[in-house]
Amino acid sequence: MQDILSNQEIEKLDLSKIGALQQKRTLAFLNHFVITTVQFLNTFSKTCEKKLMQFEQKLEKVEAAMVLLEARLSSVPEINETSQTNETMESHNSEIKSEDTAEAVEKDKEIDDKPDVSQTTDAVTKPEYDRFIKLVHVGVPVQAVKLKVSIEGLDPDEFERLLKK
Repeated sequence: MQDILSNQEIEKLDLSKIGALQQKRTLAFLNHFVITTVQFLNTFSKTCEKKLMQFEQKLEKVEAAMVLLEARLSSVPEINETSQTNETMESHNSEIKSEDTAEAVEKDKEIDDKPDVSQTTDAVTKPEYDRFIKLVHVGVPVQAVKLKVSIEGLDPDEFERLLKK
């Protein structure tokens, strides 16, 4: 049991007669403390990093699932029409306020400069684009189908125009 010294007893002590601390023993305790602390911090950081990586992987899976669900939902005409009408009305109101007259004139010029292909090809259906249109209706993203159309040597703009009909 350790005795507690009072202030008076501490004043009476002759510090020159008290032996020095053992430096090797103190150094060993200090080294042991530093090593165990570093080991704990290393394992803690590894555990945290592993959990963050697992969480990131789960988040990527959820994002991929969301992209697939959005693609499937966009292929459903009923849902697509109702959401588009709401978005179209809101965006149309904001576009009217923010659109400059110069931009509107440029858009009109671009439309007038393009030849009217739709009138000549409306009567003729294009069966080579049918399978690509079916892919979009099944839920494949439009950009992926457009890439496939261009790989097949067909015109992606024509495909997009047929898709909007």
